[in-house]
Amino acid sequence: MSETWKQWEGRTVGGRFSLQSYLGGSDHSAVFLTLMQTAAGGSEKAAIKLIPAVTADAEKQLLRWKTARELHNPNLIRIFEAGRCELDSTHLLYVVEECAEENLSQILPERALTAEEVRVMLPPVLRALQFVHDNGFVHGHIRPSNIFAIGDQVKLSSDALNVPSGSSSRAEATTAYDPPEAATGEASTAADVWQLGVTLIEVLTQCVPVWDRARMSAPEIPAAITEPFREIVGRCLQMDTGKRWRIAEISNQLESWRAQSALAEPASAQTAAIAGQRKESAKWPYWLGLVAVVAVAFFLIVRQKPSGPPTEAQSTQVPQGAAAENPQSTTATTNTDSQSGVVRRVMPQVSPNARGTIQGKIKVRVKLEVDAAGNVANAALESAGPSKYFSRIALEAARGWKFSQAEPGEQGATRKWKLQFTFTRTGTDVSAVRTAR
Repeated sequence: MSETWKQWEGRTVGGRFSLQSYLGGSDHSAVFLTLMQTAAGGSEKAAIKLIPAVTADAEKQLLRWKTARELHNPNLIRIFEAGRCELDSTHLLYVVEECAEENLSQILPERALTAEEVRVMLPPVLRALQFVHDNGFVHGHIRPSNIFAIGDQVKLSSDALNVPSGSSSRAEATTAYDPPEAATGEASTAADVWQLGVTLIEVLTQCVPVWDRARMSAPEIPAAITEPFREIVGRCLQMDTGKRWRIAEISNQLESWRAQSALAEPASAQTAAIAGQRKESAKWPYWLGLVAVVAVAFFLIVRQKPSGPPTEAQSTQVPQGAAAENPQSTTATTNTDSQSGVVRRVMPQVSPNARGTIQGKIKVRVKLEVDAAGNVANAALESAGPSKYFSRIALEAARGWKFSQAEPGEQGATRKWKLQFTFTRTGTDVSAVRTAR
């Protein structure tokens, strides 16, 4: 099937959803970018997943998707539509859902998450899981690839939700994330807890724990995992399902540890830590984007194809490494020669961790509209590149640029400029080009 998927680009599913571009998949499923009509009459990007409808469980899967569509939680990927379709005599099921920007598995080939990052990531995942369990479902596929960032929110996938089931006579294929009882086909909230424990080990060490199922002993917890995660992982990876913590107990333990840590700090430091924690929490989804540059094309990352080179009227080159001129500020600002048309440039301030994830070059192109006084009246991404993080800081920096005043014959006209930021591990280059359009 994997060779067939891409051939369906441009086709329409369900009479409404065009398969705009193939984003990725496997022999068993494929994900395409599509557009969905909004209530206001516009359209927005969505992801559409296709799977073959050839098994006896096809109708059950469709029912699960339609049931999950009724579940609304800010930390769950939202499902908009589900149904059947046929392409080239192939019977398929489809599900339309929110189009996520990044997923947690993308960062792991480059580095493990820090303890602080896990403390930011874990609470929304726990809230989503608690909501799923409270509504009578199990997730069944807790792993980094199913933890997503959409805007400033962390979300858990919802297209694989199932109802709890007892042992089945049909043994299921197991993965490295599955608990001992998975071989019997059992689906339970306790199995989700086990998978969460394995996921915590992976995001903190970059490795999935290896253990011998035949010996029926729990995986060994790596020494690198510290508290409070060490105790949480240990409680998750209990061979006896009845001894595993529930999601509420994990949440309580995490909150208790936070409270104890706060009490151990001096009062002045405590206030600063709380403020810093709130600030970092809002930024967590962008940390996922730091390594999007090393992903080939994960099924929920949409790359914008750069357009052709602009028509140059005049340009200015900013030296490499300028982004490091003022590491204490959000952006570094420097005056330049106004003869080039640029009076002030603002360079993106790249964090050392972000800089270290770059492989080759990341290019972000921003188009500007400049008023008669030389101020940026409007800035928009023309080519966003592969990472939200670098696109965001490039756009923020571009808004602070200043250009020379308009000539007498240009008064009242909006001038057009394009900036191209090129990020490498050693620095940042930028070129400024005035264009006719």
